[in-house]
Amino acid sequence: MAKVQVQIDDDFQTAMGQLIGARWREIWKALPAVIKSDDPEAVHAVRVSSRRLRAVMDASTDAFPYKWYRPLHKTAKSITSALGDVRDRDVLLESLRAERADVATDPAEWPAIDHLIARFERERTDARKTMHSFLADPNDRGMKKESRRRFPKLSSAKAEKKAKAAAKQRRRRKEKKA
Repeated sequence: MAKVQVQIDDDFQTAMGQLIGARWREIWKALPAVIKSDDPEAVHAVRVSSRRLRAVMDASTDAFPYKWYRPLHKTAKSITSALGDVRDRDVLLESLRAERADVATDPAEWPAIDHLIARFERERTDARKTMHSFLADPNDRGMKKESRRRFPKLSSAKAEKKAKAAAKQRRRRKEKKA
């Protein structure tokens, strides 16, 4: 998981923007492994990253403009969903293969287990096709570019400057109220 530098005087939007940006970068970095390989761990890693992203985005819905935030938020949810069917089949297959390999399993049960393994392998293949078509789509819709534009990686100097500007703005608002 990427480390995020959040300053103590960052406002909520700045801090959450940093977290959201870091989570998006994790996803964009890990997606090629999911697309290029058949590795269940790659699917799991991206799914975990997408769930972390969704958690931060769920907590930040009121901090950003709805018009551009909502499509990014929906994309994060869709990535989690698209990977879910594949991940579910991976977990089922792992369990069934372990059961089949277990010496205590009655050999009379092997044909049924083999049948289930074949069925879930077919379902996984179909789910991967659906996943692949979806994963190409966020890039086609410009979501990668949009997430990078809306949540850029700030250097610590830029983040500090932005935090100071936000703190100054809060002080001005407080002085106006007084």
